[in-house]
Amino acid sequence: MPDGLHVSDVIALASVLVAVVALAMSVYTTYITRHIATTGFQSAERVKSDTAVLLAALRGIMIKSALYTQQNPVIRNDRSRDDFIDISPEKAILQGFLNSSTAVAYYDLVAMKSRSAVEAGKQGEPWRVFFLYLATLLYTANTYAAGKWAARVEKMMDSLSEDDIKTMSNRLENLTGSIKRIAAHRKDDVLLHVLVDSKDEHQDFEAFIQFLHAKGIHDPDVDLFRSIISGDAKVREDALKKGARLSVTDTEIITRYKEEWKQFESA
Repeated sequence: MPDGLHVSDVIALASVLVAVVALAMSVYTTYITRHIATTGFQSAERVKSDTAVLLAALRGIMIKSALYTQQNPVIRNDRSRDDFIDISPEKAILQGFLNSSTAVAYYDLVAMKSRSAVEAGKQGEPWRVFFLYLATLLYTANTYAAGKWAARVEKMMDSLSEDDIKTMSNRLENLTGSIKRIAAHRKDDVLLHVLVDSKDEHQDFEAFIQFLHAKGIHDPDVDLFRSIISGDAKVREDALKKGARLSVTDTEIITRYKEEWKQFESA
């Protein structure tokens, strides 16, 4: 030990260093605690967690669907069998996602992508059918068909970027803003437009769609409305495959078939 330096001095110096390190750790811990407690951090983690759980459920349905195809078709739907393939746990996760705050963030994302597609002059935007696919999957009874729908949703989510996650997390903090954006772009979603924004003067529109169908008019947009009215998922899927536009409105259909509308009103 150097001359003039006593053990007590070393102990005192060490105590000071320990106190400094302890203070730094305390400050850092306080920062981390406050950061974790912030709405932004919690929103980001919630969106990431809910998205990961949704993807896991989709993959679970796909794997079970593959196993389902290997079973004897005669007995594989017998729920009393020990090897019955049950996808209800995964469907419960889908329902939970649809009821979650993260779903609101995804609705906002769909609205944003839909708006971008309109501004870019694109004919369609795949994300517009995201919730339609999820709902169809939820109510698809056949396990193999459910696996196909799960694959469609998972493939759609391939395009989900880190920026999308950040955007959803940030916008989830501003719920009022999200609601306004969703409402503003509701007109671009024919499924919701029919339910929410149809005008009173077109209250007979559903009957008019059936009238057009009875006349043998083959129009994917008309068929899309017909599928919404009837709840027929197959008609809806066929209409979308044939080019039905999710942005089409009831007013547009009536204008397109104005002569038929006159016939319908005079009938």
